[in-house]
Amino acid sequence: MNTIKTIFILSALLLFSILVACKTENKTNGNSTPAVENHEEMDMESNTDRASKESLNDNTDTAEGVHAQHESLKDNFAHQDIIILENPFQPEKNTKNALQEVVQAYLLLKDAFVMGDLKKIDDASAIMEQRVAAVGSNTLQEYGLAAWDQHSKLYCEKLKELRHIKGLEEKRSYFSHISEVIYCTIKSFDLKDGLELYATFCPMAFDGKGAYWISEDKEIRNPYYGDKMLKCGKIEEVL
Repeated sequence: MNTIKTIFILSALLLFSILVACKTENKTNGNSTPAVENHEEMDMESNTDRASKESLNDNTDTAEGVHAQHESLKDNFAHQDIIILENPFQPEKNTKNALQEVVQAYLLLKDAFVMGDLKKIDDASAIMEQRVAAVGSNTLQEYGLAAWDQHSKLYCEKLKELRHIKGLEEKRSYFSHISEVIYCTIKSFDLKDGLELYATFCPMAFDGKGAYWISEDKEIRNPYYGDKMLKCGKIEEVL
């Protein structure tokens, strides 16, 4: 009788141990799968976040790079009050063609300064003033109109003063102001169609203050010194 009782107790203990072991194993297995899934979800989120951040950083770096280049050039201008549109205004075709004629007239004026020919300078400045007057501002609107209104007034004012002044060096001072305005006009109205234009800088002009000009050629031909230092200058920006 005692033997049977002992066997029964041992069997009961063995069964209880088996049940406990199975329950523990199930609990462990039940917890392991979600842990892996959560880890995978974290990896997916992490990869997505990284991709988003990298994309954002790339875009930010690009935008800041362009903005920095854009701002650094104008920040060096002697005249900081010239309007320049961050988002270029797209004028109608006829108006854009007229604005491009202003750019062409400026390039003629620049060449006259390279030659140092006072008569050609005065003639080119008169042609540029006529081209400015020929731009039909009635097709411009809002911020485009505001920018051109300021630019056209500056052109007319400085071109008249340039012709009034007799000395070549004095005329070059006015030309530097006109060059800053033409840069802002080109950028504000996206006038580089069909042209490869270069914003070029001479660090020696005006007793080391420096001055910019716009050229259609990579070759440096300095309008502030002419033959004296024809090759003095460097391209700062391709427009």
